[in-house]
Order: sequence, then C-alpha cells, then structure tokens
Amino acid sequence: MTWRTPAAAVVVIVTVVGLRELTNKPHAPQVLAEIAPTLTVIPTIIPTNTPLPTPTIKPKPTVKPTPTPKPQPKFTSEQIYGFTDRFGGQYAVDPNVLRHIALCESGFRPEAKNYIYAGLFQFDTRTWKIYRNKIGEDPDPDLRYNAEEAMQTAAYAISLGQLRLWPNCKP
Repeated sequence: MTWRTPAAAVVVIVTVVGLRELTNKPHAPQVLAEIAPTLTVIPTIIPTNTPLPTPTIKPKPTVKPTPTPKPQPKFTSEQIYGFTDRFGGQYAVDPNVLRHIALCESGFRPEAKNYIYAGLFQFDTRTWKIYRNKIGEDPDPDLRYNAEEAMQTAAYAISLGQLRLWPNCKP
C-alpha cells in the first residue's frame, strides 16, 4: 500500500523546518525578511466534533379498547324455541329450519361470537344492518346478541330466499 502525502502538507512541513533552521543562524533576520513576502498561509483542515445522532423515539400505539356489546335480555331455550314458532309463522318459514340453522351456527347460544360474526345466526355487521333496514327495525349490531331480534331477522332473510347466508348449515 502506497501512502501519498498531500502537497500542501509537504510545503508546510518544509517551510516550518526551514524557518527553525534559519532562526538558529546569525543572518536569520535578513533571510526571513527576504522570504516573508513569498510565504503564503495555507489553511489546515481542523476536524470538528460531529454531534452523535440522537435515537429516534418510536411511538407506542395507543391501546384501543375492544367495544363490548350492550347487554341484551336473557332468554331461556324454551323462549327461544317459541321465537322460532312465532317468527316462522309470521314470515312463512319452517320453524325447524330456523332451529337447525341456530343450532348449527351458534349451538343455540345468543351470546356466541366468532371473529366478525355474532349471535344465534352468526350475522356479520354489514349483513345485519342490510336486513334490519329492510324490515324497518333498529340496525344496531349489538342486537345480534338478542335472541328475539336475531330470530326475526333470520326468518325475514330466509323468507326472501336467502338461505345462502348460512352455506354450511343448510337444512
């Protein structure tokens, strides 16, 4: 590996060494007076302290609380069974079809939840709102957990020929 010395450094070193030698001689003031006009000042690069980078603080995500559904009335299995007869008759749907789908989807449990699906018939929010608006009822998604409201909505959807909403639980 070859080292190259910058020309400016050589000039400065030779000049400084030469001046030291001259100042030790008796005729130095004369020689210095002759050389001084030809000397040029070459600025040297002085390293500066570079500030260290400060670490970036990562923002922590704020914890968004999971919304809890509004409490819904509790119904016995006999009452839920009665809703199948009531809404089955109202919307001309076989009550046994309603029972079969509710049992298949939620185990006949109105509080059942699976990912985005909820209630006896495991409606997702979007589907729930669509059918609730069609029958002119409150589209609040928390009502999916109300067995009576879910039974009415499912009976209405089935009366429109929408058994496709429950592809894994067809009777």
